[in-house]
Amino acid sequence: MTTGTTADTGGVRVLHKTLDILETIKSRESGFKLAELSRQVELPKATVYRILTTLEGRGYLDRAPDGSYRMARKLFDLQRSESVEQILNRVAQPIMELVVDATKETVNLGILDAGEVVVINTVESPQAVRMSSKIGNRRHLHSTALGKIFLAGLPEKEFLRLIRMKGLPRLTDQTLTGKPAVIEEINRVRKQGWAMDNQENEIEGRCIGAPILTPDGRVAAALSISGPVFRMDVARAKSLVPQLRAFCAEISQKLAALR
Repeated sequence: MTTGTTADTGGVRVLHKTLDILETIKSRESGFKLAELSRQVELPKATVYRILTTLEGRGYLDRAPDGSYRMARKLFDLQRSESVEQILNRVAQPIMELVVDATKETVNLGILDAGEVVVINTVESPQAVRMSSKIGNRRHLHSTALGKIFLAGLPEKEFLRLIRMKGLPRLTDQTLTGKPAVIEEINRVRKQGWAMDNQENEIEGRCIGAPILTPDGRVAAALSISGPVFRMDVARAKSLVPQLRAFCAEISQKLAALR
């Protein structure tokens, strides 16, 4: 009588291959490209590619603009007592409450995950008519202020790869769905340091976003202020940008102090 099935044995082999790949990638900070990694672990490129794609999709690997794979923060979060998202929330929560007190509009905190924006915290406006969101909501990058901030923070090749992979679906009549228009918009966001969703994700809603940065200038997260268009016209939205950027800078500084 055997102690395991063929499927069990195959499953174990896949696990060993996956661990070999992760250990190899971890050995070099700059990461590995597919062909080199295939040689290192002595596996066919097709097999390595399938494993890499799965790990990237689950958030355990990041792919750099040059195509190399590197360890993502999610893997390191497994051994932390507090995840990056928990740290972000702890630092940002009191500041988000200050933003709501100052603006009387809804504030969202988002991160980039698998080519989408994920809302990890929200403080809603005290007003009866307000924009609302739920923690865990996923949003497109091209149609949201938060998403545009992440696209603007990426190297050009990675930005183009993400919009090619995720597409540019039309959510409202205002959504930018053409690649040239999106590129022009993201270039504008890079220059000005903030983004606007002008009814592009939801009709009757307008939103501005700004980056929360790591000490080396990468976008760690993004913060947004959103409100109904009857109260948040373009002029008012732009007038809130200096406040939003100042609050984001404060969160960035507090995060840097924890390192």
